[in-house]
Amino acid sequence: MSKSIEKVFIAWGGNQDIAQMLSKELAKYGFDGVVGGGTPTDLYIDTQVFSQIHQCTRAIILVENTRQNEANSFSSNMMFEWGYLIAKMDPRKLHVFLIGVPKEHLPSDLAGIWAEEIKNNDDKTREQIATEIANVFFGAASRSIEIDKIKIFSQWNEVKRNLNEYSNAPVYSEIECAHYILHSIEVCYAYMEDDEVLSLIDKIVPASNALEFTMQIVKSHISLFKESDGLTKQISFDTFSELKSVFERKFDFSNQDRNLHLWCEYFCITHLGLLYMFITRNDDFDAEHKNIYFQKAVECHENNLQTLKEIADKYPQETVYTKLYEGYQYRDLHRIHSIIGSDREKIYHYITLASKAHEVFYLHYKQRYPNDGYLIKHFGKEYYLDCANRLQYISDPVEKKIAENTIRSFLEKLESDSGRQHIVLKQLRQVFETQI
Repeated sequence: MSKSIEKVFIAWGGNQDIAQMLSKELAKYGFDGVVGGGTPTDLYIDTQVFSQIHQCTRAIILVENTRQNEANSFSSNMMFEWGYLIAKMDPRKLHVFLIGVPKEHLPSDLAGIWAEEIKNNDDKTREQIATEIANVFFGAASRSIEIDKIKIFSQWNEVKRNLNEYSNAPVYSEIECAHYILHSIEVCYAYMEDDEVLSLIDKIVPASNALEFTMQIVKSHISLFKESDGLTKQISFDTFSELKSVFERKFDFSNQDRNLHLWCEYFCITHLGLLYMFITRNDDFDAEHKNIYFQKAVECHENNLQTLKEIADKYPQETVYTKLYEGYQYRDLHRIHSIIGSDREKIYHYITLASKAHEVFYLHYKQRYPNDGYLIKHFGKEYYLDCANRLQYISDPVEKKIAENTIRSFLEKLESDSGRQHIVLKQLRQVFETQI
């Protein structure tokens, strides 16, 4: 493995030998073990150790009674680091190993804390102990990362703050950071903060291939949106070629994180589909060549619907989240089939599926975060844009009048909004005005 997954701080007390051996063992699994220590300059713990801790996203604490004949069984520095790490780190990222120490021998204020007991028999070498600890750690640290991706929207300011501080004091592991950056695509679009997200990404120095690639996906996404003015204008041939090479890049993160791998697939194929759609606006293409690219775009969107289904099947907790993107895929299929003149029933079918998917996400977010007025309106705009596109296919006059009044009522509630107008609102108003 050419790049490490994340840095792990190793706290020790009187057992630096195991700490050093453990660091080497962790490297075999793709982790960078940072052994705490240096020349002490303070009474308890020196600034070098604080700096080391702040660079790491996990920690291992090697607890061993190396002071058999002293009143305090454990190193004071190690106990200090332990307390500091408890206060700083997510408990799931703090891995405590008791080497030859029963849990009941821990101080009373640490009673009940999670710790793994490692037997220290006479026939077990120090190297074997380090290997055993590395194996147990890897089993715990390599579990699938579960991130509530919808919460990224509601906690966007916190996510931005964590990304801003990532290089100096990371809260996320490399894989976690990759998830947060990848799923910033939609939220930065909602808040129209592309430039701010770019500045945050530019501060991050990736150590893993996964983080490096997700950063490239987001940067390329922003380039595409800037070049096409929010997907409303044609793109140049050089932009098409450059971005196409990014989104066609071969990658495989399935062994590190299957969920991240699937979402990278989704975003790459989505952007390929968009590239094929918008390059056709160039007048240098004749009808035959445009049709070829439209068919490529259709294939991309249909493949993506299968990817979203796989994500929802494998990770049921993300089913509602996938509905947001499912709506985009159906909307784009509606647009393409409208342009190439497909069967009217098929066109109506796609925009109906788009509105149903966006409605599920919109209502879910509205119920879950009732005080998040801005994003509730944004997801409402996405839903009502689909509803506006459906108007031309509604034949029943009463049903159509109700649909028109519903959209008009929603738009009237937005009239008091001031500030920069989002592209999706412009699209909604434009489509609605052409349908009534």
